[in-house]
Amino acid sequence: MAEPPRPEPAEDADQHRIATELADIGYCLPGSVTERQLRCGKPGCACKADPPVLHGPYRQWSRKIGGKTVSRWLSGDQVERYEDWFSNAKRARELLTELEALSLRIAERTEGWDPQAAPTGHRARNEDQGQTNASPSQRGKRREPAPRSRGTTAL
Repeated sequence: MAEPPRPEPAEDADQHRIATELADIGYCLPGSVTERQLRCGKPGCACKADPPVLHGPYRQWSRKIGGKTVSRWLSGDQVERYEDWFSNAKRARELLTELEALSLRIAERTEGWDPQAAPTGHRARNEDQGQTNASPSQRGKRREPAPRSRGTTAL
């Protein structure tokens, strides 16, 4: 029978920390919430003035279902009510990516493979696409989201 990989003690500790944090996360809602200010279709409305006075803010929750983007408008109370659930989903994705990177390092060392780029599949879309996973000294530190396009603000 094949010999199982042998993680180092620090790697076992990292895996245990990740598993513990994942177990404590709680409820999760996937996707992102943006705040939008919009123009209407009325010809004489103040939203068409210079400078415009846009309508809103409106909050929109978007996520993927069956490969398609689905959105829902939320009230301010709803955003506040589910804010922790949105944060929990983001943190779960970060932890899963960290666990995958840890597993990849162990497999590469065990098999003598050349190192490859760390997994990025669970990273939030608004994070810098050029960044790789956090180094051990950066783990647990939150990164600021990348700036959004004009008229859209992350909540």
